[in-house]
Amino acid sequence: MEPAPSNGEPPEETSPESSEPIEPSTGPEPSPPKGFPVTFSGVASFAETGWGRLLGWQFLMALALGGAVLLVLGRHWAPVVDSAMAKLPAETGWRNGALVWPDDKPVELGRNNYFCLIVDPAGTARQGQLADVQVELRRDDWLLGSVFGYFELNYAPGDLPLMREELAPWWGARRPFLLLALGAAAGALAWLGWLALGLAGGVVARSVAFYVDRQCPTGGGWRLAAAAQLPATLLLSVGILCYALGLLPWMGLLVLVPLAALVAWGYLFFAPFLLPRIEVSGPNPFEGEEKETDTDGDESEIAEPEEANPFQESEDGD
Repeated sequence: MEPAPSNGEPPEETSPESSEPIEPSTGPEPSPPKGFPVTFSGVASFAETGWGRLLGWQFLMALALGGAVLLVLGRHWAPVVDSAMAKLPAETGWRNGALVWPDDKPVELGRNNYFCLIVDPAGTARQGQLADVQVELRRDDWLLGSVFGYFELNYAPGDLPLMREELAPWWGARRPFLLLALGAAAGALAWLGWLALGLAGGVVARSVAFYVDRQCPTGGGWRLAAAAQLPATLLLSVGILCYALGLLPWMGLLVLVPLAALVAWGYLFFAPFLLPRIEVSGPNPFEGEEKETDTDGDESEIAEPEEANPFQESEDGD
């Protein structure tokens, strides 16, 4: 017992209930993921973030892919075109869908291990596969050759006269801009392809999330499926870069294309497993019935009268 204070007033009693509860310290909220999605959880995080993050990473991947394609064109294809400009006759082109060439003698306009350009008006020479991609111009059509075989394509209808004195300066002045446009077109087509594949793959992502009880709205599934293409695009961009630097052969790059597709499908299938789990936050439908049963049981016990003792009167009489 605490001693009374000197002024004679009784001590104030303190109860544990009057003390303020101590709130548990909570750490800072985790920041949303911002890095490149190299893991399944990183790809799954795009379903919970906005479109700005996804479009930003897609823009960077489009730049990487377009830059790799630009390096291949500028380093290996453009020199072949430069060589072809110097070997063109004074007048060429096509007229009424047919090649205009002074004779039927086969001419190799330019060639390296990546690209080859040949003119064979009569189509009698058997050149074989001289480069990874090969173009042969014949009188009535032209051939596009690669490891997949040769494809015969027709010239555009109409007339297109080409003069060497005009064509060579035109190409020299616009060469860098044309290469940049081709690289930008490759990146833009890839970007559109990601969005289209994301729209179709969103159905797959939502289906997987449904069967594993995960939260995946329509927009989130679209973003997740589009983000699943980013690691595959990074792999493909590195492959094209290695091909441009001579570190990867043409066949290796072709094998890398279906491998990148498998990577994208792997991320699309496994990333929904790491989405937030669906939590059922509703009242228990059986909770009310249990309370009613307990209440009825208590009332029946209270209302039940006590039985009289049959021997009580006889004992009193005695």
